[in-house]
Amino acid sequence: MSKPTDQVNRLMSAIADSNPELIMSGQDANERKILAELDRLGGLSVKDDGIQFVGTKFVLPEMYSGDYLGAAQFLEQVHYQEEREFSFSRNFKYRMWDGAAAFQRALYRVFGTVGLGVATQTFFGENPPEYRTVSISPTETIQVPWGQVSLPALKATFSLGGLRDPEYGRIFAISVEAPRKNRKRIEAFFDVIADELKTNSIYRGKAFNGADDPEFLDLSGIDESKVVYSDEVMAQLNANLWSLIEHTDTMRDLGIPLKRAVLLEGPFGTGKSLAGGITAKRAQENGWTFILARPGRDDIFEVLNTAKLYAPAVVQFEDIDTIASTGSTDHISKLLDILDGISNKSNPVVALFTTNYVERLQKGVMRPGRIDSIIRIAELDRNGTERLIRAVTAPGILGEVDFDAVYSEVKCFLPAFVKEAVDRAVRYSISRNGGKPGQIETADIVNAAIGLQRQLQLMNDAQEGRKEVPPLEEAFGALIDDRVSEQVADTIKDTLNGAFFNDADDNEHTLYIN
Repeated sequence: MSKPTDQVNRLMSAIADSNPELIMSGQDANERKILAELDRLGGLSVKDDGIQFVGTKFVLPEMYSGDYLGAAQFLEQVHYQEEREFSFSRNFKYRMWDGAAAFQRALYRVFGTVGLGVATQTFFGENPPEYRTVSISPTETIQVPWGQVSLPALKATFSLGGLRDPEYGRIFAISVEAPRKNRKRIEAFFDVIADELKTNSIYRGKAFNGADDPEFLDLSGIDESKVVYSDEVMAQLNANLWSLIEHTDTMRDLGIPLKRAVLLEGPFGTGKSLAGGITAKRAQENGWTFILARPGRDDIFEVLNTAKLYAPAVVQFEDIDTIASTGSTDHISKLLDILDGISNKSNPVVALFTTNYVERLQKGVMRPGRIDSIIRIAELDRNGTERLIRAVTAPGILGEVDFDAVYSEVKCFLPAFVKEAVDRAVRYSISRNGGKPGQIETADIVNAAIGLQRQLQLMNDAQEGRKEVPPLEEAFGALIDDRVSEQVADTIKDTLNGAFFNDADDNEHTLYIN
């Protein structure tokens, strides 16, 4: 039996042999040719044991020998069943808008039309045919059909929707109402949709966020030459993250697992999010899918399900401490279970986490096997300092600089402070040259760094400016505990007052507790 992709290719070849203008006009000859090819391809997967069309003679089963009326009644019943409307369906392991876009492209490929939207009746009246706006790039959107779509050529009404798969979450599903005689054509058309999803998915190999209707990430502004880390951090990022994406086949050949959970930790302003941006760019360049899970906005568990659908994939979840520090048994256990079984050899998924507060993470999250690599991104080393200064300085501005002397003054600086020191040095030079740009030298950068020492100290000593809010269940439990304690105390007090009091003339109850 031919593979579905081979069937689809033959169907496309048959359509390509026809005049596209005639297909678009819907003339009978071309429609018959397309439907005949759909019949042939559908027949490869849908078999009829009762009736076969072979040769030019009527051949009846031996049981109908001499019983032409019985044979005619049987054929009449078959005809009734073939003309009767049946429901057909297929589920596709792709997200809903990806499936809707593929459905629309499949209609164009096979019939040269997008079908007719069907109005639906509700308690409040008639709803018009529905189209949805779907993003396909950071700057482009398309309109895709949704709900019910009629295709007269197949006498079929398609219902486009979604269902929840226990393993992958929300996926695309189609059900069709059509005469039973068209079931082969329906199955062949389903194969065309599957081929479109396999070869032209709007999400696979792209970078987008974890929304229900994903938005694509604009990576055009990421200039890797402007992103600088220490030598050690670069080595760790290359070995534990980027090499998996850029050398996937080599890793597979050597049996090195492509499933990884990598944690980037360190203070604010050190470039953790930029490392994610570089990862997204390299993923897209190498055919990996990249999904950004935004804290407080996207469901990490649903995002990981999407990653499994579009693997190989990288999922970046920023500020992992927001869900991994509360002690919530359900969330932590689910997270760890997903990290354990997030991928297999054929569908690798890399989880990239970031945090500014690594000390808040639970021990269960930190142990090897759950988090495979922890990379600290903090102060720059000497080489990283020189690379950053050269990267952020305009051409012709940097003069003779003793980078060893500069590093001795900025070795505790975060990258944002090093950049500010260079900017100040440029301003010193402009002031010194009467408003004209001049070259900056060692003393300019050193003096700027000295001027930043106090600000750095204040930043390091400053509090976060917000009170830690306990999880809801803890706050509620504490409230109950306080209320119970008050009631118990009142009960004890009443009991003691009843047992130990003096009934003086004024009959006051007096309790003495040492």
